[in-house]
Amino acid sequence: MKINKFIISLLIIFCIFMFSSCGFIVNNPNNKNVKKAKDNETVRGHTYPKDNSFTELNDNVVVNEKSGTFSDKWYIKVNGYGIAPSELINNDMVRPNDNTEWIKSLKIRYPQIYNLKNNEKEKLLNNILFNEVINYHDILDNREYTEYSVDYKIMEANDEIISILFVGEVSDHNISNGFAHAITVDIASERKLELEEFFVIDESFIKDNLHTKFEIIDNNFEDIEENTTFIKIFVESYAQFSHENDFYIMGDNIGIIVPTQNSMGYILIQGKI
Repeated sequence: MKINKFIISLLIIFCIFMFSSCGFIVNNPNNKNVKKAKDNETVRGHTYPKDNSFTELNDNVVVNEKSGTFSDKWYIKVNGYGIAPSELINNDMVRPNDNTEWIKSLKIRYPQIYNLKNNEKEKLLNNILFNEVINYHDILDNREYTEYSVDYKIMEANDEIISILFVGEVSDHNISNGFAHAITVDIASERKLELEEFFVIDESFIKDNLHTKFEIIDNNFEDIEENTTFIKIFVESYAQFSHENDFYIMGDNIGIIVPTQNSMGYILIQGKI
């Protein structure tokens, strides 16, 4: 009898020892072997500190996405909102049944705003950004393009304006052409801004500003002076066109997109406002 009590006591001590040395098994129907450690909660192989709030975890996810998937040119977080990329590809387009040649390769990356307190304003601004990238070359209706790709870079995003530079390449059956366009949106008034609201282009621009206050930062010529002809044409015909999509704002700088011949793409000049 004494021996039995001794054996039972040993078994009890042994069980207590084993229980205290092992982690508590979480009752999880999806994973019956997930353990709960002393200071952390582990879910599907990922460990998070107990005192992390949902907001802190969400911020960590955003940081990880920024460093892993998103580039700084696509993503930004401002005081009252954020900007992240969306994509439009072939499968998102309605292809005519009788035209298999229409846009064989399509990839458009464009910015969208999120977390703006005013939901209606957010929708309207996002529509403006989407329509800019869709309507620039009328890609919804044009049947001649065989390849079309666009990417964007956030040049400025603050409490007052959002300024985006789009750069892309389009090909038809005969030629491939690089292009650039831009948009600067006033958040409060929900409208596209004009170049004249920041800088006035007149006949004195080349003499007084080019190569002094403005520099050519993207061009098609080894000799930078060869760009001057196209800039001169741009200045002389300036009053004949609208200028909502040929400039961007970047801090106290303004960038201006100067068109060239189709096969040559564009010239990009930048200077102080």
